[in-house]
Amino acid sequence: MYEDRIITDSKFPKLKAFFTPKNTSWVVFGGIILAGIIVRIFLWDFSSSDMVVWKQAAEMLLNGQNPYETTLESFQLEGVKHFYAYFPLWMYVCSLVLLIFPEGAFFPLTKGLILLFDIQVVILLYTILKPKVKDTWRLKIPIAIWFVTPIVLMTSSMHGKFDSLMFVFILLACIFYESDNFIPESIFITLAVLTKPIALILVPFFFRKNLRERNFRKIFSRIGIIVGLLLLFSAPFLHDPLTYIQGVLGVHVTRDHDMGPIFTLLSLPFSSARADSIIRYCLTGAIVVVWITIIILSFVKKTDIYKCMLFTFIAFNSLYWVFLVQYTVWIYVFYVVVTSKSKMRHWQLGSLTSFIIVFSTVMLALIGAFVKVGL
Repeated sequence: MYEDRIITDSKFPKLKAFFTPKNTSWVVFGGIILAGIIVRIFLWDFSSSDMVVWKQAAEMLLNGQNPYETTLESFQLEGVKHFYAYFPLWMYVCSLVLLIFPEGAFFPLTKGLILLFDIQVVILLYTILKPKVKDTWRLKIPIAIWFVTPIVLMTSSMHGKFDSLMFVFILLACIFYESDNFIPESIFITLAVLTKPIALILVPFFFRKNLRERNFRKIFSRIGIIVGLLLLFSAPFLHDPLTYIQGVLGVHVTRDHDMGPIFTLLSLPFSSARADSIIRYCLTGAIVVVWITIIILSFVKKTDIYKCMLFTFIAFNSLYWVFLVQYTVWIYVFYVVVTSKSKMRHWQLGSLTSFIIVFSTVMLALIGAFVKVGL
């Protein structure tokens, strides 16, 4: 019996030596990421009308038309799918795909790009957290869970949303912010704005360090970089600036309410269009007040930039009268950073993360995001 045990114990010594806690965490991490990639590719067959919008906007741009004219019309007509309502960076990407590749390759290539953006977010989250989190499991598993969370999967793979490209630019800006390299930081936060205008609410946080130091040279240089890039990318549409600004920013401010939780609660006692408008104006004011408060507190207390972004997106999602469940992805990205390097215990972090995943998944199911046509 003793000899049998010796043989058993020494049968796979190299295999046993390989499975250290660090290596095991990499195996689990890699397995989850691989599963997430496979699921995304499987979901490419499912799409939403948003993908059609990206293609139509790119076709209009290549034909010399102004897509933002269609944007304004789409927001004015009830029951019509909203058209492209962002700065033009993603439109340029889609136009390049159409220009180089056959038309039939647009959808798989676009979703392939979005998959690459998702993977890049994983890499950047790991890069940011590695020097801050010593526990190898705490470092890797929350990032892997983010990658396979249903709301993230559906947003990118099925709906073809390009939010992950915005996250790539924001996270790169944060990395350069932490290393005090203001030129690439300013470039990347501007590219985030050019991807989705919601990133504008994050721009003030990148000025805090220079304002504390009263480094006006960097402040004005930063402003010049941001404004210069915005003008450069917007140049093809500046012949009609009013239509362009309304198409990029105005439609988001004036759009009708859509499932906003606080708006819904406040409007229950009322049923008039005038009351809806008043509530919307009040909520707009509340968003501005809370946003300015977060900026001031972050300046005074020197709040971590990732916490600033987490609190800002939570406030926006809570108060904005339009609620789309994919907006919660903005929160979840920075939730991963903040909680992973926090002093929360493993069971607390696991419980909270599980609740968020279950809640967002239930919300997806309730609003019909699992159907083939999408939102």
